[in-house]
Amino acid sequence: DGAAEKLRSLLGDEAYEQAEMSRNSAYYTPANVIDIMWDIVKALGFKGGRILEGSAGIGNILGQMPKESSEASDIQAIEVDETTGDILSLLYPDAKVDIQGFEQTKIANGSVDLAITNVPFVTGLRVNDTTGDSDLSKKFHDIHDFCIAKNIRKLKNGGIGVFISSNGTLDNSQRLRDWMGMQTL
Repeated sequence: DGAAEKLRSLLGDEAYEQAEMSRNSAYYTPANVIDIMWDIVKALGFKGGRILEGSAGIGNILGQMPKESSEASDIQAIEVDETTGDILSLLYPDAKVDIQGFEQTKIANGSVDLAITNVPFVTGLRVNDTTGDSDLSKKFHDIHDFCIAKNIRKLKNGGIGVFISSNGTLDNSQRLRDWMGMQTL
C-alpha cells in the first residue's frame, strides 16, 4: 500500500516497525477514566512524592494530574515506542522519561510513592526483565500481569498503586492475586 510505504520512508524501518507494534497494542486512556484515576489517588490521600507511569504513551495520565500533585512530585515516565516517547519527552520536560520497555527500566524497589498506569494489554506477549526483576517476568508470563507486579514491587510501604486492568486479568490471574496478597503481609 502506498501510504504504508510513504510512512516507512518518513519514519525509517525501525520506527516504522515500532509504530506497527503500537498500532496493535497502544490504547490511549479516555479523559473521563483518567479523571476517575486521579479522584481515587486524591481520596487515598496522595499529596505528592515520586510518581511512576510505566506505560505512559504521550502522557495523557500525567497531563490530567492535579496541579498540586504535579508541583509536589518527581515523575518518571516510561514509553517503549520511540516516536511516542519523543512526544512524551517534549510534552513533559520536567519528567524523567525513559524510552524503552518497562522490563528494561531499572527502578529501585520500595522507591515509589504512586504508581499509576494503564498497563499494556497485548495477549500472549511475554517479556524478559533485564533489570533485577527477572523473577517477575518468569512468574508472570503475560505483560499486563508482569507490569502490575513490577509496579507493586517498586512501591514504598504505604505507597499507592492505581492500575487499569481487565476482567481477563482479574478473573484469570490467580497467581498474580496470590502474589499481591503476599506483598501486603
